[in-house]
Amino acid sequence: MPTPLPIDAIKEDFLNALNTHQTLVLTAPPGAGKSTRLPLWLLDVQPLSGKKVYILQPRRIAAKNIACYLAEQLGETVGKTIGYRLRNDTKVSAETRIEVITEGILTQIIQKDPELTDCGMIILDEFHERSLHADLAFALSRDIQQGLRDDLIIMLMSATLVEEGLLAQLPDAIALKSEGRSYPVDISYRPPGNAREWREHALQVIKQCANTHRGSILVFLPGVADIRYLEQQLTGLADNVLLCPLYGELSLRQQQQAIAPAPKGMNKLVLATNIAETSLTIEGVNLVIDAGLEKVAIYDQQNLSNRLVQQMTAKSSCIQRAGRAGRLMAGQCIRLFSQENFDRRVEQGVSEIQQADILPLLIEAAKWGVTELKQLALLELPAANKELASWHELQALKLVDGHCRLTPQGHEISKYSCHPRYARMLAGTKSLEEKHQVSYLTLFACLLSALLEERDIFTAEQARFDVDISHRVAGLKNNHPRIKASKQRIFMQTQRLAKQARLPTSLQLSDKSLDALPLQYCGTLLALAYPERIAKLRHNDGEFICQNGKGVKLNLEDAMAGEDYIVAVQLHQYQHTLYARMAAKVELNTLLAWDIVTLGRYEHLAYDNQKDRILACEQQKLGAIIVSEKPLSRENNTEQVASLWAEQVRKRGLDWLNWREADLALLARWRWLNLYQSQLDFPDVSPDGLMAKLDTWFVPFVGQVKSKAQLDKCDFSAMLTSLLDYQQQQDLLELAPSHFIGPTGRRCPIRYGEEKSPTVSLPMQEVYGLAESPAIGSKGSRVSLILELLSPAQRPIQITQDLSGFWQGSYKAVQKDMKSRYPKHYWPDDPANAQATNKTKRHIKG
Repeated sequence: MPTPLPIDAIKEDFLNALNTHQTLVLTAPPGAGKSTRLPLWLLDVQPLSGKKVYILQPRRIAAKNIACYLAEQLGETVGKTIGYRLRNDTKVSAETRIEVITEGILTQIIQKDPELTDCGMIILDEFHERSLHADLAFALSRDIQQGLRDDLIIMLMSATLVEEGLLAQLPDAIALKSEGRSYPVDISYRPPGNAREWREHALQVIKQCANTHRGSILVFLPGVADIRYLEQQLTGLADNVLLCPLYGELSLRQQQQAIAPAPKGMNKLVLATNIAETSLTIEGVNLVIDAGLEKVAIYDQQNLSNRLVQQMTAKSSCIQRAGRAGRLMAGQCIRLFSQENFDRRVEQGVSEIQQADILPLLIEAAKWGVTELKQLALLELPAANKELASWHELQALKLVDGHCRLTPQGHEISKYSCHPRYARMLAGTKSLEEKHQVSYLTLFACLLSALLEERDIFTAEQARFDVDISHRVAGLKNNHPRIKASKQRIFMQTQRLAKQARLPTSLQLSDKSLDALPLQYCGTLLALAYPERIAKLRHNDGEFICQNGKGVKLNLEDAMAGEDYIVAVQLHQYQHTLYARMAAKVELNTLLAWDIVTLGRYEHLAYDNQKDRILACEQQKLGAIIVSEKPLSRENNTEQVASLWAEQVRKRGLDWLNWREADLALLARWRWLNLYQSQLDFPDVSPDGLMAKLDTWFVPFVGQVKSKAQLDKCDFSAMLTSLLDYQQQQDLLELAPSHFIGPTGRRCPIRYGEEKSPTVSLPMQEVYGLAESPAIGSKGSRVSLILELLSPAQRPIQITQDLSGFWQGSYKAVQKDMKSRYPKHYWPDDPANAQATNKTKRHIKG
């Protein structure tokens, strides 16, 4: 008799639900038996008779262990009734009824058989992790269920599903819940004194616990580098402690060693990433030490690169981690952060669809026949701008057309089990190998794809001064233990891709065959995957300009920093500057000869600051990269010339223009009208207004101007007047005249400013006979001019806006003073009725 498990309590309800519902949501805490007991019930239920069951399990090690355990319960070897399919490891047969498969594989199965002819049920385990692959697998399965196979059963199961929100999106689903079998876990908090020194704090806590604790210890750490650091520091800690790292990049054999029972008399100290949060049960663990951190790859749409970010885990993850200590017995959890810190954390982490590269998802969606993700039954959609940018990215790679449908090349690349960019490289390489007679070119492309999808085999210190990808290919011959596991995965994936590319099965990859690969074409191949990352050296400080216009830098000590052209494949940002993390040199002539890129020819106009003129040239360009240029002697395009002058004005400001006195006077009159005669509704000619209307008053008049010297001679008054219709021009002349013409016929300039009353200066003798101050402006809002009356020596003797009052008042005192100073001039007793003059008394008498 099998050992009773909590899941047994809902067996009858579960089997009844299978007969009445096609969509099930099962919540069961760790240890309930949902992955290790429930699948076996499906072998004898009528709805699934003769049909296969696919169980999607997000982690390779969990998938293999679950399949092996289920097979063992049946007394069989794995590969018979129970089988598994992993990326490079498959154990299935014609007898297999239940297949435990990893992410991505279910999508491939569905794409090959859209009706899932032999399948009766799909189970998505640990669905709370909400990976991109699981979301897509559910959406495709749901599409089949709703449109093609109403008998297909779909079940989502997890230890921590947010049922309310999920069930609201699945109105046809039935919810089942199993109580778990867990033991009490005592949680304590031991935060570091300095958050930046959490590693050293973790080391001290681990050492203390390892020496005093009885049982195995599971330590949750954010990343592989942290695991390696602590593993090095803890080596030889105690004779009875078996130190085991556990993370995704390890081989399956190494991962199984970490979760296997400890030898008799030994305790395990497992240093793990969040791979150990769910699915895996590590025998003997009754103490969890949780750093409360995780590393998440966040895709940067602008840089086309993943950015590894260390962040605090969500509350749900902290709870899952603590629960690992109570799977088999009462346990303890030490959190290396404070209770207050825990209380401030978010309940759930951000789903992968919001922060991952969605190009692979879009390719699968396009292959399925949808042109936007909202047409799929996704439980969550990415941000709209992110989806749109990704579709545009695929269009630029010519993998989908303008309607988001797969192009012939898009159909070709969809057969490869790698990122769409690398698949594009593989699809384009085979014909190049045949056409240009380059041996092993396609095999090399397969290796590059596998290498770039794996963690960098160089250490951070090596990578800092050596970005050359071809050096990493050569580095695969190094059998250092740190490289060995990665190398094995890289070689396996290379052979997998080589098979998909239909290369001869005799073509095997080995240390010896690495020497035969055409490394000189590394950049040429990568230009197929990253055409926008082809970059040209533009400064001698290791700075390059990419085809997409972005700048990227290399460390000056890197040998590639002086290459003319590179392909920058992986980037990282430091202090607002993009640096290449991996790149390859490339010959532009090869790219052109192999028709990988095509140069465009453009007529280019630019303002030469040294010569202060507009120069024309013909450029050959690759995107934003100027490959060559030569001067043009023929006439420039007037529209482009005018736009360039406008660009200079916008850049340098209106003061850069050569405003003459008459131009400034016109602007002053106009602005005065706008201030004090606003009912006329004249155009705005303030500095902001002029800048906003450059295309109207400036651009139409400068299309033939070639130099700043010519521009300085332009008639800006005439340009400005073009903003006015005929009546407005007449109004400007009449209501805001440039001059006051006095009784003697003298034209005296009127000075306009921000004050309401403009000013005019003229000799006092020339206003004799004027009883009132002159006024300007429109009827009903006329404004008297301020008169600055001058002596015969042209010095101010009186300023008045009330000429009549001046004649009747203070004029007598001014008359007396002027007679004594200028006796030869005419100073009448009744100036309001005297004749204006610009002559002396002698000339008047004559």
